[in-house]
Amino acid sequence: MKSAILLAAATLAAGTSAASAGDWRYDLSLYAWVPGLSATADTPYGSVSSDNSPADTVNALDMAFMGHIAAQNGKWGLVGDLMYADLSASKSTPFGALFSDATFKTKLTAVSGYALYRLAADPKIQFDAGVGFRYFDMKFDTILGGNLASTWESSSSTSWIDPLIAARLTIPINDQWLVNGFADWGGTGDSETWQLYAGVTYKINDAWSTQAGWRYMNVNKDVGDTNSNVDLGMSGPVFAVTYSF
Repeated sequence: MKSAILLAAATLAAGTSAASAGDWRYDLSLYAWVPGLSATADTPYGSVSSDNSPADTVNALDMAFMGHIAAQNGKWGLVGDLMYADLSASKSTPFGALFSDATFKTKLTAVSGYALYRLAADPKIQFDAGVGFRYFDMKFDTILGGNLASTWESSSSTSWIDPLIAARLTIPINDQWLVNGFADWGGTGDSETWQLYAGVTYKINDAWSTQAGWRYMNVNKDVGDTNSNVDLGMSGPVFAVTYSF
């Protein structure tokens, strides 16, 4: 976690030092993301997969917290995002009568930070691009429920940082409605992550706004002593409330 904090500070400091003098504008958001969870993991018996809908995730969700902060000064923008989720998914296994079902339990913390530069600042469209990082702290459990064979369990905990490239798009429709988009991608030799977001914003007044959209995030990582591969996909609706000042 210390490495993530240092990298976040370096990213934000780089953007701040490059920004021209002027007033910063800040957006603070609390949001609810209810993703369906698709998971694939390696086991000694082969790969197992599960795919839960957002409704299934609500039933299996133990805890979640999500927050977002954005700052803009001229053409320079800084973005930070925090997500914590405790999710699980289950499905019948492909291993015949050996195991009855496969259960995946995931505790995932993702901290993302970006420094963005505005390449297009037309009243009809704003487009930003830049670099950033995503810090992950993940605990992933795989359980094969015993049938003819004994129950098999595997538990892995790991943390890492992926460098990112990112882009953000805003299209004002009128004084109250905007269309928003965000995408990033990055990774290292044994990990890869990317996400997409598309949504709409409604401005209640100068200080308050609401957002609704759809978000997808993928995490692919080799974990454990045997470098078993874990592939997580999270996709679902997002609802947010933002305070601007």
